Amino acid sequence: MAHSMKTPAAPVILASRSPRRRELLGKLGVAFEVMSADIDESELKNEAPLAYVRRVARGKAQAIAAKNPGRVVLAADTPVLVGRRIIQTPETVEEARAMLRMQSNRRVHVPTAVVVVDTKGVVRETVVASYIKIKPLSDAEIESYLASGEWKGTSGAIKGEVLEHWFLQMHGSRSGILGLPLYETAKLLQASGVEIQPFQKREAV
Repeated sequence: MAHSMKTPAAPVILASRSPRRRELLGKLGVAFEVMSADIDESELKNEAPLAYVRRVARGKAQAIAAKNPGRVVLAADTPVLVGRRIIQTPETVEEARAMLRMQSNRRVHVPTAVVVVDTKGVVRETVVASYIKIKPLSDAEIESYLASGEWKGTSGAIKGEVLEHWFLQMHGSRSGILGLPLYETAKLLQASGVEIQPFQKREAV
């Protein structure tokens, strides 16, 4: 039986600091709160990129679920892949600049792993594969974007909606590229007993 998210006994916990994920989850009309899962996101030796993204998302969800038994926990991870290289979130403007130059005129893979742990501890997960082709970027375009600060907190410095005019091609889930594929997330939440009310947009509580 589905649990109404109007009941505070089992609210959704979003295990993410991402403002974009908070905004996207709110579009599903789900009542939720935010908790940050501080786990080690280092790559393992010879780890395949898709195995990495699954492991990190699962680790975030399970870390929060372990501290909040009986609650529904949602976590996601959205790295950017250039070839088999995982491009992480830049910490400095210099790192962001190097990442943008690396992705200029390239087709990059943007997979998102979504993991939901339900009130009984059952884990449900999926990986949504998306691709974007970024146009050739001039130094002036890169510097203008860096000055805006939009790159902060985004894998590969490229996932802000403002950058869509740089995308020559986009295949897959637009919301997944931004950090949370809504169709797949809704299905996982519903399977975990969460009521989806997309016409009642919500914010984190």
